[in-house]
Amino acid sequence: MAVISNYVAKNTHQGQVVTVKAKKFVWISVGKGEVRSYSDYDVDVAGAINVLGYSGDLNIQLQLVDKNPTAVSGPCILSLNTHTDPSATYQTKNGVLMVTAVFGDKKQSINIQPCNGGTQTECVLTGHLTQTVHLDPG
Repeated sequence: MAVISNYVAKNTHQGQVVTVKAKKFVWISVGKGEVRSYSDYDVDVAGAINVLGYSGDLNIQLQLVDKNPTAVSGPCILSLNTHTDPSATYQTKNGVLMVTAVFGDKKQSINIQPCNGGTQTECVLTGHLTQTVHLDPG
């Protein structure tokens, strides 16, 4: 079902601080952020990250445009820092929210799902940037 709360850590809420973790032999902290807004159809996280040679802002906003809790696919808007794809799409399958966007000529996919018993959110980025990170409520 296309409701963001099905694909993120339990008890996620506006104002929550999250630690961004990446795996480098072991999971290490690579940044921090705050959930600026959160609803069934919108999530906005802002913070900073230092990973893969990038050190700077981390701003992610996802909006499920159709606002249909029974949809398994549909339109969405994905923003990563200053890049936005207003024609992005999402699909749900096997407990994963799969978002596909194009920024300029670069395709980016993000698979989002709860992990570690629902205590963290896993984001698997593939395409122009390939990285797996966990958002760990702090």
